[in-house]
Amino acid sequence: MTSPSSVCAECGAHHAPGANYCRECGAPVPEDSKVPAESKILYEAASYSEPPSEPERPEPTARPDQYGSQESTIPSSSSAIPGELTGMGTRTGSWLINNVAVQMIGGIPVIGWAISLGLFIWTLVLYRRGQDVGARLLGIRVVRDTGEVAGFYHMWTRGLASIISFLAIGVGFWTAYSDPDRQTWHDKWMRTYVVKAGSEVDDLPGTSSSAAVMWFWLSLVFGIGLLITALALGVSLVDSF
Repeated sequence: MTSPSSVCAECGAHHAPGANYCRECGAPVPEDSKVPAESKILYEAASYSEPPSEPERPEPTARPDQYGSQESTIPSSSSAIPGELTGMGTRTGSWLINNVAVQMIGGIPVIGWAISLGLFIWTLVLYRRGQDVGARLLGIRVVRDTGEVAGFYHMWTRGLASIISFLAIGVGFWTAYSDPDRQTWHDKWMRTYVVKAGSEVDDLPGTSSSAAVMWFWLSLVFGIGLLITALALGVSLVDSF
């Protein structure tokens, strides 16, 4: 504790070690009130107090639904997906390429069949990264609500589900024009969204749900069964003649 003699009689400030004048008011320091210069180190140590440390702030953690530099918030589900939702004009153009242009090319004898086979194989390859021929040409991609690109099995099963959207007099397709998330029926069933291709989505992993994998194998077995049945019927018809 500081003795009274080391306090300025004019302003009450403590005298610094070895000072001849008060550092606050400038009044002369009496000889009996001077603090020895040798105690400067002790004085400074006693008067020093560490500044209060700032509370540690937790490192920001990325939300699992954040990918890349952009994201599109889906208002109806309050979730987020990578990329920007594609406009319905672009989606319509993609549909026309896949279902009209490709079919017209396939109608050309011989060369059209070869081109159609090539486009089918290309589509299977593109399925691994959430695209088909139309999506590839127009720069769009299908992503899942998990924040990943739709993989091969997911795209295959989505294609199967689109048959139902088409058979319902096309309702499953054109309702997407009024849907806030621009989802078709098969998009809703598969929990997918169609976004613009770009750096924020192109490098994401392509994944498929376990249900999509199951439906792929079931459809493959069913298709092989139909093919065998058709071949058997064809052979029986030939033999009947």
